[in-house]
Amino acid sequence: PAKTRSPPPLQYSRVKDLCRVFPDLQFSLNGGIADVGHARALLGFPGDRLAGEMDTLIGSAWDTPGDDSIPPNLQGVMIGRGAMNCPMMLWDVDRTIYGCTEERERVTRRTVLSAYHAYLEEAYPPDEAERSVGSVHLALKPTLGIFSGLRGNRAFRSTMDTLMRDKGNRRLGPAHVLEQVLSQLEDANPGVLDEPLQPTSVYKPASKSAAASAAPDGPQGKDRKRKRGVAEEAAATEPPSADASAKPDVQAEARAS
Repeated sequence: PAKTRSPPPLQYSRVKDLCRVFPDLQFSLNGGIADVGHARALLGFPGDRLAGEMDTLIGSAWDTPGDDSIPPNLQGVMIGRGAMNCPMMLWDVDRTIYGCTEERERVTRRTVLSAYHAYLEEAYPPDEAERSVGSVHLALKPTLGIFSGLRGNRAFRSTMDTLMRDKGNRRLGPAHVLEQVLSQLEDANPGVLDEPLQPTSVYKPASKSAAASAAPDGPQGKDRKRKRGVAEEAAATEPPSADASAKPDVQAEARAS
């Protein structure tokens, strides 16, 4: 049914209510968290604050203006699709979320993919003749968003899809496929593997109008678009009316839709 395919509206404030009604239980928040900056705001800015992080952003993130409190039994938040679509957002999460202060080696897409390549070699050894396209795809899926927003991203994904469909490449394993794709990517885009990673950005509340326009179309949204389309078509085909009293009705219909 269409209703089950439409995501429900996010109501973070209910999580706060649950935390307060059931203080002996632990809760985590999931849904609509697109980046680490948003997660930091929902968690009350753990550790040292980034420049521009203010208490008011906590209430904005929770959609509870004026209430910047964080329930003590809120244990964490989950970044789902955001991390899948752009996994490199997590490169500095040990510091920005967990407060780690230890110095470590410089992280780049090259170091991340090199470590993942080593894992693939161990987990998926070569010479498995019956390895399917699906199994190779699942093994390489975590890398698909590595170059999100960078030059070569589309070529990286399409080349990977092409190479994994070759039976010889599948026999050699997903590590081999990844190695071949990265070789072609670097030849076409020198330096892309070593580009500096972006620091965590401060949470920026999205306007409700922007959020509404970006939300997936459910049955009600499609019906509203259909009504607007009919109204716009009628306005385009009918001659201008001298009766200005019709204008408020049109505006009211737009607000109702």
